[in-house]
Amino acid sequence: MTIEESQKEIKQIFADFKEPDDKWKYLLKIAKEHEGMDENLKQDKFIVKGCAAKMFLVPEYKNGILFFYMDTEGGESTPLLSRGLGTLALKIYNCQKPADILAAKPDFFQEIGLQIGLTPTRANGFASLLKQIYMYAKVYSLMGEQPGRGENSP
Repeated sequence: MTIEESQKEIKQIFADFKEPDDKWKYLLKIAKEHEGMDENLKQDKFIVKGCAAKMFLVPEYKNGILFFYMDTEGGESTPLLSRGLGTLALKIYNCQKPADILAAKPDFFQEIGLQIGLTPTRANGFASLLKQIYMYAKVYSLMGEQPGRGENSP
């Protein structure tokens, strides 16, 4: 699924919500459904700086596609809202070409009203997560352009 297709699907989900709290319930639901990641990947070098919750984002670049593994320190038990926000970001950016990530509209989450109701700390953490995704996309985009490079993780 392309980034645009994922965004369209998520826009429809958010448009169908009847109550303002429905988006938070959805985030909690997808947080609980998210597989998480192997505990061995939860290393300090993969911590998303700026998140109130300890969140890990691990990139993997294979065959021109950027994969992400994300989890919070407490896994599926806590903090669920932060984990749900991370899961939502992965629904859009996971398994994509770095150039496609870089070309995606970063204001998508504002369009669906996600920023409304987030505490400043969570909004800053979510912005930090998105910034980290775009930074990895930029790095792997540049690496993929160099002969003999591109099949690496940081």
